[in-house]
Amino acid sequence: MSREPWIDFPLGYYICPSCEIVDRDKDRTLVGHKCSRCGTPSSGGIAYFDRTVCTITDFITELYPMPDLDSPSSIGSFPHPSESHRLAILIFFCTLGETLQQHFLEHCVSRSNFSPKIQASLLQDILHPLEHIEQPFQTLTGATWQQAVKAASKHANNDFILTLYFFKIAVKKRNQLLRLGNKLAVTPGMAKQCITNMAPLINLFVELHNVYLMKPL
Repeated sequence: MSREPWIDFPLGYYICPSCEIVDRDKDRTLVGHKCSRCGTPSSGGIAYFDRTVCTITDFITELYPMPDLDSPSSIGSFPHPSESHRLAILIFFCTLGETLQQHFLEHCVSRSNFSPKIQASLLQDILHPLEHIEQPFQTLTGATWQQAVKAASKHANNDFILTLYFFKIAVKKRNQLLRLGNKLAVTPGMAKQCITNMAPLINLFVELHNVYLMKPL
């Protein structure tokens, strides 16, 4: 199975500096390429995610051979990782979600009209895990977290609610593992679920950006 598509997956999202749509138009890397949404010529590709997101996904691929993103039928042919790899995959998956959350909310803060003092306070608040996202998210977007996930699902025609449901379970199991040392909380099938939910989790935060941060034309 090829790891390369998974390593490159987060870096395959580009942002238009003008209208701030995020998509997978790799031609944005070409100087002069016109944005399909606003028509502004590109000055060169700007990746939406930083290297941190890519590094975390790469760690996961090192621990678990990945299916090719272009071959959905291969997803059912996962080998079984060792217990230590299974636990690490869960931890990295939860870290991925929390990193994506912070990345999105930092963008929200930087685009807000709040004073520098309030922005600094909000940046401090968003250091909390995803389970505490509700208040800062609503302050920054005007929508509840659940409303936002539904809006992103509708925008992408994809059910991110199921992805978020699994992520909440994963965070709970991760916390039981790290705080209580409960290895039995992490069932053998969770590693595979982490892998299959990794791309949808990334896509969720892309769509949240396009719903709440993309500039109107």
